[in-house]
Amino acid sequence: MAVLFRKPGFLLARIDQIATALYARRQPMTTLAQSELLLLLGQHGAMPQITLARAAGMDKSTVGLVLDNLEARGWIARATCAEDRRRAQVSLTAEGTAALAGMAADFAELQRDLLAPLTAEDRDRLLDILAGLKANPRSPAPPLAQPAGAQDAPSFLFRRALQHLQAAFAALSPDTRASLRQFALLYVLSRRDAITQTGFARLYGLDPSTCAVILRALAKQGWVSAHRSAADGRERLYRLTDAGRDALAEQQVRADRSQRAAFPDLGGGDLRLLIGLLRRIVAAHSHHLRFPGTIPTDLVRRPAR
Repeated sequence: MAVLFRKPGFLLARIDQIATALYARRQPMTTLAQSELLLLLGQHGAMPQITLARAAGMDKSTVGLVLDNLEARGWIARATCAEDRRRAQVSLTAEGTAALAGMAADFAELQRDLLAPLTAEDRDRLLDILAGLKANPRSPAPPLAQPAGAQDAPSFLFRRALQHLQAAFAALSPDTRASLRQFALLYVLSRRDAITQTGFARLYGLDPSTCAVILRALAKQGWVSAHRSAADGRERLYRLTDAGRDALAEQQVRADRSQRAAFPDLGGGDLRLLIGLLRRIVAAHSHHLRFPGTIPTDLVRRPAR
């Protein structure tokens, strides 16, 4: 895991998990994505659904699902757009506006919590780097418009940087539809004889159901094999196949290329600084996760003597 803790994609994905978990403690009935859309509507007023998707940096289908849930709760309303009747105009309802005040306070508190492990100087340096990564016109990530507000929040900037990495990797892997998490699992398996679904969850820091989806996808590709555990017949042992080792080497090249594509203007010094700051945030907050994963020994906090 020490190697993965030097990879910006892994660290950004872990911080995205942390942000979701921290926000859920304050808003257990509202997701972070739902709150971001509501905050954008509160800050900028009613807008077409496609405009809202671009302001949030989300793909249209994801925004549609989030808005379906918000509409079912009575917090937003959709109507035909006056300028283009093919588009839906999204607006806050009175109930949504009333709910927004508490959400805005919790959202702001989340941002402070995320960056609490850093000094004020390091927080400014990190936000400068992330703001520079936000707009990448060559990125295959969902397009992003540029209104101020929720887009300037650290949780959004972390997610946007992760989007660039994930989209760049996917664009380089159209033949396999591989993901960065699948690549990470291949790497983990290359360092172990075998692993169970639960073992992977505990090591990597994901819930077992998500791990099962990843493992099934890799097995379907023929990159891992699955056998019943002799110690526990309910468990399956997963091993890397020869095809998986070949795929790992190929995916390693694509992962390196995707990082350069996602962060084209980030110099070596800034990249090292970014990784160091992300590591500190992950180390400080991973205990909030239900499945915190394994933390490298050099990041484990030791009690004062």
